[in-house]
Amino acid sequence: MTQVYTMVVPQWQGAAAGTGPLHGAQAIVRMMGEKAVDAFVKVHEQSVTKKDEGVWYEYEIADHIDQALGMLEQSKPNRLFTIGGDCSSDVAAISYLNKVYDGDLAVLWLDAHADLNTPESSPSHKFHGMPLRLLLGEGVPSILGKLPSTLEPSQVIYTGLRELDHAERQYIVDHAIPNVPMCHECSDMLGDVVAKRGHKNLYIHLDLDVIDPMDFDAVACPSPGGFWFQDLLDAIDELGQQYTIVGAAVTEYQPKGDEDAKKVQLVVEKLRQVMR
Repeated sequence: MTQVYTMVVPQWQGAAAGTGPLHGAQAIVRMMGEKAVDAFVKVHEQSVTKKDEGVWYEYEIADHIDQALGMLEQSKPNRLFTIGGDCSSDVAAISYLNKVYDGDLAVLWLDAHADLNTPESSPSHKFHGMPLRLLLGEGVPSILGKLPSTLEPSQVIYTGLRELDHAERQYIVDHAIPNVPMCHECSDMLGDVVAKRGHKNLYIHLDLDVIDPMDFDAVACPSPGGFWFQDLLDAIDELGQQYTIVGAAVTEYQPKGDEDAKKVQLVVEKLRQVMR
């Protein structure tokens, strides 16, 4: 096992809009080299399109979570890096680590989107809009029942959030989940907000659409107004100096060219560096 257990979950079914996320995960593996990877979740490149329990490709997503949890329970890592896949690729990883650390885990959700829908509230019924709500204990019963643990709202911090459905906005207000601003001077603020959550260990979920598309647009759902790329790297670096980062994921990469590949490689290296 490598120093940081690295799992590839090239799931595209959560986004339900083509295999771009699968090819993104494969591209990251090529950057890192297969020897740096400990486990691969098997994902079909072609799937039967059907909706169960209000979610497209529910049967495939459930299988991916089963595979991931089986590998993690066998290897029992305490530091975990996930290469996605769509932005629901690290559900198993977060639930597993939350159990390992007995709830002493803050989850920083770096994303343009809240991912707080349920099958009932989701306009699209795509699972990549639901993973955090599932981790908070609400969602598809057949998938929720597989998770070894769930989060409390007090464990969650957003930054980069800017596109929400009404039900997601209401959940955030009702549960007082913070959304830290994105700016060059905001790294200290982000660290302070994480500290106020009172947890020793930190997990960083990174959906690359948190970056402003003027600086990086190799994602399925680019959203104006995000982080500048260098500010994102600086924020991760500063968090690594302040906290014990036990897990991270990079998700939603859809390769376009050499320039975006260089940036993805930099952010992957930065996340792995702060976890050592």
